[in-house]
Amino acid sequence: SLSCAWDNDGAMCMSDPEREVGRVLLALDVTMGAVDYAIAEGFDVIVSHHPLIFTPMRSINGCDVKSRVITKLMRNGISAFSFHTRLDAASGGVNDTLCEGLGIQNVEPFMLGNEPLGRMGTITPVSGKELASLVKEKLSADGVTYTCGDKMISKVVVVGGAGKDFIDSALDSFADALITGEVSYNAAIDAADSGLCLVCAGHFFTENPVLTALEKQITAFDPKIKVESYNSNLLKQI
Repeated sequence: SLSCAWDNDGAMCMSDPEREVGRVLLALDVTMGAVDYAIAEGFDVIVSHHPLIFTPMRSINGCDVKSRVITKLMRNGISAFSFHTRLDAASGGVNDTLCEGLGIQNVEPFMLGNEPLGRMGTITPVSGKELASLVKEKLSADGVTYTCGDKMISKVVVVGGAGKDFIDSALDSFADALITGEVSYNAAIDAADSGLCLVCAGHFFTENPVLTALEKQITAFDPKIKVESYNSNLLKQI
């Protein structure tokens, strides 16, 4: 019920619904590398945040990487589950995990339309530059971009991943800053001009911490299941 209407998440592929699950691999994305690792290490299921199948596919014929990934999963009997916007919105999901890691207090749901996808909370007042440094350190991000470095920040909106659509709502809520993964250049300039500090730490780094929360949930559900996280980040900075 927490998934957005435009989203496609849930069970992505499952060649054998009756297969017993003993090993679960967690990854932000179901990449070819993640699939190869799952096969080599004998995992039964891959659980990801980003949907393996997002836009409709007309065929699975091996002519593109997505169909090759799906074919390899099916041939090896490995299921793939992707929990996207429902994991953004859920209690203990992407954005709650991000708030916890950043030490944000007084956290409450932050709405985009009727969807509680983001979070809003407070921090001990710091400058925009100090906040960017804190985010970089806490998330072990490769790099962080920010605006309004001298502005003092206490009220923040937090959105893992792509946060462009939350800028207007953050301004309307009189937030001092939006902490997110990425926004477009033009959106960042307009937000800064409007007085909203942006801290962008990278799509991967703002969402990948949820894998730790997923591991705890799966282990609590069944302690016998072996759970491991895979780093699916293919974007590097120099």
